[in-house]
Amino acid sequence: MSNPQLIHRANENSSLYNTVKARNSKQNVFDYVNEGELNVCAYAKSRVIVNPTTSLNSDGGQSIKYEIPNFGFLEDMYLQTEFARGDTNADTGAKDCFLVDMAGAFCFSKIRIVYGGNTVFETTPEHLVVSLYGRATREEALVLDGMLGSAVKGLSGDDTHGNLEGRAAMASSFGGQKLSCPLKCWFSESLGRNFDLYSLSQKCFLEVDYRPILDVHGKAETATDRITYAGSNLVCFLNELSPAEIASYQSRNYAPGTVSSQLAYTTTHLSESIATPVLCTATTNGNKIKINSISGLVRRMYIFATLDSDRASSTDKKYMNLVDISSFKLSANNQTIYEVQDSGIGIDNLNRASGNGYQTDYFVEMFHNKLIGPCNSAVASDTYKLFDVAQNQSLGTTSGDQFEFSKVKVINFGKNPNDYSSADGSLALSQINVPELEVKFPTGTTGAHSVHVVAEIITLNTYNTSATGQINFKSISE
Repeated sequence: MSNPQLIHRANENSSLYNTVKARNSKQNVFDYVNEGELNVCAYAKSRVIVNPTTSLNSDGGQSIKYEIPNFGFLEDMYLQTEFARGDTNADTGAKDCFLVDMAGAFCFSKIRIVYGGNTVFETTPEHLVVSLYGRATREEALVLDGMLGSAVKGLSGDDTHGNLEGRAAMASSFGGQKLSCPLKCWFSESLGRNFDLYSLSQKCFLEVDYRPILDVHGKAETATDRITYAGSNLVCFLNELSPAEIASYQSRNYAPGTVSSQLAYTTTHLSESIATPVLCTATTNGNKIKINSISGLVRRMYIFATLDSDRASSTDKKYMNLVDISSFKLSANNQTIYEVQDSGIGIDNLNRASGNGYQTDYFVEMFHNKLIGPCNSAVASDTYKLFDVAQNQSLGTTSGDQFEFSKVKVINFGKNPNDYSSADGSLALSQINVPELEVKFPTGTTGAHSVHVVAEIITLNTYNTSATGQINFKSISE
């Protein structure tokens, strides 16, 4: 069920929505046309390593700044974090240590791009994980697993190092480990949306809020067994123009007294704890979460749930071991905006007397949205059967055997699943009174859970050229 009339009315009342419709679009770096072929791409790609302005302490718990280069068109960024070797993971004595699954992302809690003291983009590891894996093919997902450090715990149960696997082997092997996290910002989408660093009149920084190191451990049996931070850096991929091409580009886009713009995006992450989950078999309303703290032109919304005890554990901490959601509804003022009544994966309850059966509504949503995620169909060798979606209640996990993208529910107002900031559909959430989300959980769900709502929000980057030719860059949001 959906409510297009409410969506249209909200968008028409949005000042940013109307500004985007009437804007003077920034020209592509190379004046690409919609048809025909391009004869020459007059740019050179470069890879620049940026070290932090302050050192990362071994125990973390600090914000680290990286000064983004002041030249080129920024195309892509990757954050790399180094970890020193922990203890041996031997079975004899208190030696166990390993990082959380996807520690390359969950070593930080938030990142921001800051220009002139203003935040122009921010995101969280939760958004990066769900958005990257949601768009990834199975092969790309395996590369992400390798970058982020997604692997099984791998404890061997004896004192032989060669028998360790996964994160335990990574934690205790000589040389430590370096994990990498793609930072997919608006400029990563196409050449036309690259961030023009040539035009900036002030320094631009990436700020990373690193977690305390023990919060990045799946387990550190004692404090002396812990893995520690050993450093970090930023990898920037730039497109650089020749002096003649720079002059030509700037004359086209930055004429004195004009304003040009490009579409961009940022994110918001809301999390609310639920003490008692309402089950899908209940005839009452589900758990309701107020989401009025999310505002702006929402293009896509990711909804997922985690068990509070998983995130608080000191023996096997799990940030993205998701619990399925059996139904979800976005509404405002008792009007439904979007609803999927049966969003659970697999057989709700393998029982002849109770449950919600086997439903496929959310498979329809995934296929329609073209946000499938990795489907890892590996099973234990002694089962002698193909992967069982119905009974396993899953389409498969990443290599860490925790994160299942099928348990992330997506409300998609945009069209193209492969980009983040096109103005091809949105909901002006700030124009809606008291928006709320209602969810129910599968049979058997117990304990305190947190429901997470991550929104991708369209913004507008403007390049205002003064009469004297000085360019003022800023990001506009609602």
